[in-house]
Amino acid sequence: MKLIIDAHLPKSICNYFIDCDCIHTKDLSQGNKTKDSFINEISINEKRALITKDSDFYYSFIASNKPYKLVLIKFGNMRITEIKEYFERNSKQIKTLLEKHSFIILEKGKIRVLE
Repeated sequence: MKLIIDAHLPKSICNYFIDCDCIHTKDLSQGNKTKDSFINEISINEKRALITKDSDFYYSFIASNKPYKLVLIKFGNMRITEIKEYFERNSKQIKTLLEKHSFIILEKGKIRVLE
């Protein structure tokens, strides 16, 4: 499985997906200033699921099926340590869901599959 982690999340999230080909926007040529359109392009061309907090990708996914697959995070305010703990607990389930589904929303208390 291939993943791309967006700028609003720590690069260390990749550590919870060690058996995946996981990159962070920080590693791209424009770093965390990479435009959403370019992130979508990478996602589509490389068949990478995007993990993001940016709701602009929600609208892009609904309107034009971009990115390739979307994991939208809706935690509200959460400390980085709490985010890491969440991914430590749920990364296996997220990967399993991404094998069959294209759109997942992560919330503090649940994971919703929308498509």
